[in-house]
Amino acid sequence: MEWRVESMAISAEQFVVLVLSISCGVLGAFLLAHKGVRMMRGGLLYRLSMGLAAVGIALSLSAGARMLSSDSAIADVFLVVALVVLFYIGHSAWMSAHQMPVEA
Repeated sequence: MEWRVESMAISAEQFVVLVLSISCGVLGAFLLAHKGVRMMRGGLLYRLSMGLAAVGIALSLSAGARMLSSDSAIADVFLVVALVVLFYIGHSAWMSAHQMPVEA
């Protein structure tokens, strides 16, 4: 059995993107774990924290896939997931800020 490992050159830009996206996901996770944010479940800060964590995770997976694979299709799928999450969070925040008054 012979194992060959090709040397991968990781650029500084790829490393910085990976570190920043991991930091984004960790920050969102810490915000979700905060007692004040958990008490406001369903509020704007809770939704933004959830979106920050989800986008950080998706961007981290994209950066990792781009560093480890020569095929960029996998990394692009994670970017599309991040964009869908951003759209959902933005739409949800807009809807909660512009709620129509309910008539009884």
